[in-house]
Amino acid sequence: MTSKSPVEIADVISRKRAALVALAAIAFLAHVVARPLLSGGLDAAHHARTDLWAVNALLLLAILATGGFLLNRRAVRALVNDEVSRSNYRTAVVAGYWVAMATAMGLFVVPAFQGLAVREAVYIIVSASLVVALLAFAYLEHRAHRDA
Repeated sequence: MTSKSPVEIADVISRKRAALVALAAIAFLAHVVARPLLSGGLDAAHHARTDLWAVNALLLLAILATGGFLLNRRAVRALVNDEVSRSNYRTAVVAGYWVAMATAMGLFVVPAFQGLAVREAVYIIVSASLVVALLAFAYLEHRAHRDA
């Protein structure tokens, strides 16, 4: 049995990363959409669930920021997070940023949202921007592997 080289390991990890990030984003989106529908809203009575949402959001932000694999050897991590991957990351973060800005401005301008609590507004803004950034990153990574 031959051991794989760091390049082969990095290729496998990089290909799996696109699918795992997409699945994580879809699961997060499903939770974000279903929670207010099932629990009756985002009001202050649901702080425990909101706190768990915040932990989940922080973990997904960490995955996005690090490429998801801090536990790999430095050589493999450098190969996984190559120039194309870093470019995809930057593009995804820019997409997430603009979604956050558009969502925040929408919440500010639309009269129906003017009574929204700060926690609810943060929930909506972070959720929307994080899902877009993760899905954009997953799509760009998948496309990069398909075109390679």
